[in-house]
Amino acid sequence: MSLVKFLQQNARWVGGAFLMNYFTAFGQTYFISLSAGHIRAEYDLSHGDFGMLYMGATLLSALTLTRLGRIVDYRSVVQCVLIVMPLLALAAVIMALSHWVVFLFLSLYMLRLFGQGMMSHVAVTAMGRWFNAMRGRAVSFSTLGLQTGEASFPLIFVVVSGAIGWRGSWLERL
Repeated sequence: MSLVKFLQQNARWVGGAFLMNYFTAFGQTYFISLSAGHIRAEYDLSHGDFGMLYMGATLLSALTLTRLGRIVDYRSVVQCVLIVMPLLALAAVIMALSHWVVFLFLSLYMLRLFGQGMMSHVAVTAMGRWFNAMRGRAVSFSTLGLQTGEASFPLIFVVVSGAIGWRGSWLERL
């Protein structure tokens, strides 16, 4: 089966997983780092202070992912998406509105867990669950969302934050 025919027949499923991988950008290091200078300035953090917060949030999210990731085994993909996406949106709201380091840490933790971790986990698990013979194609195409996000989100962020500020840009994408 050709790739075009495969995508036409499975656009809903593969496209959904592509979008989930695309929106992992909010929790990816390359994206969060676009706000790092502003965060350090507003919270009066050194590079090391911010690095420690980020490292702690990342390690805690990784530990949580080993437990939370199991929900994909017991819940439908739709249920998982309905849990993960609103929590990722909440993390972006907390990033935009917080002025305390505790909430910054919570936001970073949630962005890493639900953005970088759970969104890609649910997308790849869905592809593995829904496809048998064409599983490799489905996973390969859907994971192109990661690279598409990496190519487009930094530019979008720079343009939007230039217009409405870094905090507003976290809200604008919701």
